[in-house]
Amino acid sequence: MKTLVRRSRMTVVGMVVLAGIVALSGIMLTHRQASAKPPVVLGYSVYGQGPEKVLVFHDWMGDSANYDPILRYLDPNTFTYVFADIRGYGRSRNLKGKYTVEEVAGDAFRLADKLGWKRFHVVGHSMAGMVVQRMAVDDWVSGSKRLKSVVAISPVAANGYPADKATKQFLWNAIGNRKVSEQAFAGLTGRRLSTAWGRLKANRHLATSNQEAMKGYYKMWLETDFSAAAAKAKLRTPILVIGGRQDLPGFQEKNLVATFGAWYPNVKFQFITDAGHYSMQETPVYLASLIEKFLTTNK
Repeated sequence: MKTLVRRSRMTVVGMVVLAGIVALSGIMLTHRQASAKPPVVLGYSVYGQGPEKVLVFHDWMGDSANYDPILRYLDPNTFTYVFADIRGYGRSRNLKGKYTVEEVAGDAFRLADKLGWKRFHVVGHSMAGMVVQRMAVDDWVSGSKRLKSVVAISPVAANGYPADKATKQFLWNAIGNRKVSEQAFAGLTGRRLSTAWGRLKANRHLATSNQEAMKGYYKMWLETDFSAAAAKAKLRTPILVIGGRQDLPGFQEKNLVATFGAWYPNVKFQFITDAGHYSMQETPVYLASLIEKFLTTNK
């Protein structure tokens, strides 16, 4: 009888200890869950409600509002456009990261997942033109083939922008500097546009960008080189490169054809005579028309 009572007491004690362990484990699990960072989702705006989905990204010295001038010329019944802000800019200004092309490409696909998009088109401007190439290569090599088509506007090629030492220093000096930023906008548009426009661009750029992010992306688009992977992939995803003839040399036809033309078997080129680097603001009607003609061809 005493043995039975002793065993009963030991059983009760064991159950209490076990319950304590379970409770403690639950607390630790809850703590880990609470401390785990949720996946980053970029900020964005939506225009249109059409069946064709289009994800759009901006450049190094702007945010998604760059595209505001073309909105009225887009077809909202055929297309749904999502204009996303990369980490450190606009609606994503407070999002920190490594600021690499792989990270931005991953953020882009994650946003598409959040939107429930299985297949879609992607548009990238300038440094984001490099990002959409990374997306296309990864998408093709993985066999996912989610991308219906790619549009690269005045893009940085997969081997980075061909800048000399003086140009690199000038670009570095533009980070957070209003006067140098205005000079950069003038140079990117053939020094044809008003100082008021350059001032407006600089004001918007400084108000919506994070300097830490700009420094990170500076290294990305000037030093990244995945051209070997791009050439090896032999991807067949349709690509349209749109350039402006008033832009800087590295964004001109000679360099773009020599790079994109060498790596991508299914690429086409269009060059706008009266535009520099910001065709979405310099020639919005024509740019919108070029984009939607290409997207319609590749539904």
